[in-house]
Amino acid sequence: MPSAHLLAVPPIPVGDHVTKTIGGVTFNLDTIWGTLIACAVIIAMGFYVRRKVSSATPNKTQLLWEVIVGWVTDTVFGGMGPRYRNVVPFAVTIFVLVLTANWVELFPGLFHNTDWLPSPSADVNLTYALGATVFVVTNAAGVKARGWGGYTRSFFAKPRWLAPIRILEELMKPVTLSLRLFGNIFSGGIMIALLLAIPIYFFPATIAFSLAWKLFDMFIGVIQAFIFALLTILYYQFAVAEEPH
Repeated sequence: MPSAHLLAVPPIPVGDHVTKTIGGVTFNLDTIWGTLIACAVIIAMGFYVRRKVSSATPNKTQLLWEVIVGWVTDTVFGGMGPRYRNVVPFAVTIFVLVLTANWVELFPGLFHNTDWLPSPSADVNLTYALGATVFVVTNAAGVKARGWGGYTRSFFAKPRWLAPIRILEELMKPVTLSLRLFGNIFSGGIMIALLLAIPIYFFPATIAFSLAWKLFDMFIGVIQAFIFALLTILYYQFAVAEEPH
């Protein structure tokens, strides 16, 4: 039927990347390039702020960095105190990296996986790497703060029958952290693909909807970066806390 043909949407593959295999290991080149570009943007902004920094007349970029650093500092100091000020640069780096990676994908293509430059955070490999990094850093902080004995005893605090659940909860933190970011960013690309699959005679409306959704997708990128950084701080706080959580 014609109506069925109009609503037909081409398949949108998940995990379809530009790849290269070296020594039996497959690399997702689009994710690697997207991550490198995000890192280059962050480093360039850092050097720009350093060169233009001023206490009298700060520019907009400096003000943006001050807002981010101020929010992270207030969150860390409010939850853990000035003693753990070393968490601030780590959390700021996580927030800015995730946000920039989310915003790399600015131009919609025909499908999510054929965008001109897909967001690297729409690849579960990057989000898993970020989640694993947070897991290692937070648990290392827990061991440093309480020692191996105190860190281990925290899982077997009363009631002791909850120990397996506490261990499983700790192991699942990086997984849920990673999949939350991946799912939200990848779904934005799926929505663009669905909008652009509308028949050609709806083209003006399709473009308008796509641009509107892209702006909303950028807003979601900010929210997801905020959540990722906030959970990183909370996991660090839980790891160094004296009492079991």
